[in-house]
Amino acid sequence: MRYLKIIQFLLIVVLAINGCSKQNYGVKNLEEELSPLSSESMRLYPEQFADIFIGDMLAQEGLVQSVKSSIDYFKKLGPEQSFQYGQISYKAPELVRSMELFLETLEQNSDKDGFVKAVQQNFHVFEASGNLDKGVLFTGYYEPIYSGSKTKTKEYSVPVYAKPKDLRVLGLGEFRSNLKSNTIVYRLENGEVVPYYSREEIVGKEVLKDQGLEVAWMRDPVDLFFLQVQGSGILVTPTGERIKLGYDGANGQAYNSIGKYLLDQGVMRLEEISMGSIRNYLRDNPKQRDRILFHNPSYVFFKVNPDGTDGPRGNINVPLTPLRSVATDTTQFPKGGLAYLSAEVPEFDPNWKHIGGKRVAHFVMNQDTGGAIRGPARADLFWGNGDLAENSAGAMRNFGKLYFLVAKKEVLK
Repeated sequence: MRYLKIIQFLLIVVLAINGCSKQNYGVKNLEEELSPLSSESMRLYPEQFADIFIGDMLAQEGLVQSVKSSIDYFKKLGPEQSFQYGQISYKAPELVRSMELFLETLEQNSDKDGFVKAVQQNFHVFEASGNLDKGVLFTGYYEPIYSGSKTKTKEYSVPVYAKPKDLRVLGLGEFRSNLKSNTIVYRLENGEVVPYYSREEIVGKEVLKDQGLEVAWMRDPVDLFFLQVQGSGILVTPTGERIKLGYDGANGQAYNSIGKYLLDQGVMRLEEISMGSIRNYLRDNPKQRDRILFHNPSYVFFKVNPDGTDGPRGNINVPLTPLRSVATDTTQFPKGGLAYLSAEVPEFDPNWKHIGGKRVAHFVMNQDTGGAIRGPARADLFWGNGDLAENSAGAMRNFGKLYFLVAKKEVLK
């Protein structure tokens, strides 16, 4: 009887999500006459690639490595695994060939004109529909480095948890094909389906304590919070050993921005909000710390990466490449996809004071996702690690453009 209740509950969830699946994200209205190949999230770009391509401002080595990482991802998938580019469906082997064709195009066309001509001839270009006329809101993330320990001590008493065994994930695509990218996270309590524990329950009530889930320990719960926001990071032990932590799932609770919460509370102005200013406020107001952190019920679990030389991995389980990897909503854009970014990145003085921004443009690979990255008008640029990465990720918040490239079907035959 209890399993009947579970099935009934899950069906209700599926129907409820399906009813909300066509919600308005505030994106551009894509008129049908633009192109029958366009979708709500990806608009077939009506002009020539030459109109948007101004070059690639980064070293080509990182791009080649990042493309090869996506090729590795596609090769590990079943041959029938499909990905949507607008209204066109591509199988994984077709995307392998598309990526290889792009690398060949790079190698064979050292001059800009020849490269652009080859892209226009062989590739479709889809523009992320974005937010009205503003485009895509770009933010940044990085790989943080904190102090940590493999064992609990008086100084290191904040646990870093692995994914619990009672956390269950249901793929809704098993019930409705148009929900194949959607999941719900839950646990069973007395035979009933209930949401997985919130941040307040895990941190404040210690509901996961003494279950053997601790993979490391940290000094400060604020450090852990920001580690979870980034999704991966490095802990340096008192002996100098480096513990590489990678994403191991989340509790499925909604991601609520504590920056927006402080803005709504009148504590900060929009132009003041950054990771640094939030951290300083929490340090200066310790009695408010837990209340503010618990405003975000989302909680991320980690695993230790056994290969200490390997960088952080995205949601497609390939190493992320600084400034070449982006995170998007995987229900809107194809995993592993090749894209061209045009956005503004922050600039700083020698003391890391934010003094403005500069426009950049380069190719990126869609190799990650994030709890705060929802809808076709959001993207997160990976910066790597170090001072520049930390400060840039914390200050980046500007609208730009994102264009996805994929080979035309006729050149894949």
